[in-house]
Amino acid sequence: MNTDTLDFWVGNFQSEEDFYEFVEEDENFYMEEESDEKYISKFAESQDTIWLDHDFVEYGFEDGNRTIYEKFAEYSFAEQWLPILVNRLNEINLKFDINSIIFLNKGQVPKPVSVEEDFFSLVYIGGIDFSA
Repeated sequence: MNTDTLDFWVGNFQSEEDFYEFVEEDENFYMEEESDEKYISKFAESQDTIWLDHDFVEYGFEDGNRTIYEKFAEYSFAEQWLPILVNRLNEINLKFDINSIIFLNKGQVPKPVSVEEDFFSLVYIGGIDFSA
């Protein structure tokens, strides 16, 4: 069984539309690919990473008055990473309700960071191992 590591971010966005606008690929990216100033997504830009392989990025917006387990249990390999994620969240005591998650293979973002903007907060939680 292969073990791999996923990098995790959790966040709070004002709306589902704002979240998907932030995380989804910019369709114009491939037309202007030669530019070093064009990022594949606003998320990639927030991480100072020009390109991410979106085939290996999983993300979602889950609003509502539900627990973290209820919101994210259906995501890939959640039974492995969700308990660890919840433990880390309990340790850092976030000041917002989590309504979004982004995770991807470790190494796609060389220097992962948390991002605080007027309309959202996104906190880098770190890497969590899983077996594929």
